[in-house]
Amino acid sequence: MTPAAQAEAGEALAAFALIRAYAARDMYTARHILARWDTPDRAASFAAVVASSAATLLQRTAGADRDRALALADEALEGYQGLVLRDRQQVA
Repeated sequence: MTPAAQAEAGEALAAFALIRAYAARDMYTARHILARWDTPDRAASFAAVVASSAATLLQRTAGADRDRALALADEALEGYQGLVLRDRQQVA
């Protein structure tokens, strides 16, 4: 395997690990994954890999039902926005 292919494989694994860390609310692990992979030279690439990995997980969870996958994504977004709002209110 070429070094570039190894980096891509590592990036994909890190993306799934990051999604899992966030789902588990394991911010310690998430911060370490981001510190390693979300660097200025690869930030856009890593963001794209994370987004496509999350979409793949949603599609599989929804049994390839696009509408259900979108509903799950909407639920996740609403949940995240609720957490952000709660955190902002606690800080204020």
